[in-house]
Amino acid sequence: MSRTSSGKKKYEGRLRKLEKEEEKKREEQRRLEKIEDEKWMVGAKDTKKEEEAKKKEAEKERLKKERQAAYDQENHK
Repeated sequence: MSRTSSGKKKYEGRLRKLEKEEEKKREEQRRLEKIEDEKWMVGAKDTKKEEEAKKKEAEKERLKKERQAAYDQENHK
């Protein structure tokens, strides 16, 4: 004869086992979501293109001012 003749403990054991499996699934889902969030954050923080565009615009503006200054010196002599 088995130790749990009533079946109640077997049922409770099955419930605990199912809860553990569900918790493992939830933990795996959280881990996958965390990885996905980190991937999205990497893309969100990447502002290289914007910085390059700003640098390029600043360089254009600087060159424009230099040319204007040289032009002004030539015409005011």
